[in-house]
Amino acid sequence: MSDKIKPEHGDESLRVKEAAAILKISPRTVWRMIADGQLTAYRFRRCTRVLLSQVMSYLKGNGKVGGI
Repeated sequence: MSDKIKPEHGDESLRVKEAAAILKISPRTVWRMIADGQLTAYRFRRCTRVLLSQVMSYLKGNGKVGGI
């Protein structure tokens, strides 16, 4: 998880539970994807957030998101 990643202006962020619902997987699997580097997460206050653009990129079949 990166504390340095911040969403671009206009890019919506999701909680892990919301990202899991969109991906139709469990929140635990989203946490694994974050740990494996498949999704980039950042902390906002006391919440971990994932960018909607990364979730959508993953859904399009790129496997790895964000080009990182």
